[in-house]
Amino acid sequence: MAKIKFKDDGNELRNQIFKVLHNSRTSAKKDLIVLLQCADHIRNKMIIEETAKECNLKLSGFLTNDDLELYYDLKQGRHDVGYISKGWTDPGFRVGDIIEVSKSNVFTFKDKIYALLTFCATRGVAFTVKERKDVVEVQMDSVIYSDGFNKKVFEQVLHELNACVEKANELLGY
Repeated sequence: MAKIKFKDDGNELRNQIFKVLHNSRTSAKKDLIVLLQCADHIRNKMIIEETAKECNLKLSGFLTNDDLELYYDLKQGRHDVGYISKGWTDPGFRVGDIIEVSKSNVFTFKDKIYALLTFCATRGVAFTVKERKDVVEVQMDSVIYSDGFNKKVFEQVLHELNACVEKANELLGY
């Protein structure tokens, strides 16, 4: 006998959510805050996925955890072009990339850091530097506020970020 398939109109999911809420030990106010975070997460994920598709970018490495609402690695063709992330309380998205400077190039990097800082600042790209065991990590990123996130802005931010990454590689002789 063939199974009868019912069209899923969302009732089953909604009923499961209500069941979890009914059994929740948190207040109705806290439940509402969490549900709104979930709705924002779904909306933000859809926005990023649709915009990336419009920009011919591939998303990979999706991550969500207590700190990050979402994270994706960005690729254009076979080339890594950075990442996009958003924290749960952030007002927008971070679009960034990471460059690793070998310990042997640290002195060259220190001599060039002001030139890189100036170059990137004029493009809206900030960076932080962290010393790791074997390398110095330079994290470059820009912020796009959620209400301003669209294809044109995303492409412009990626362009400026790429210019900064290229400038860093040029200054370091990579």
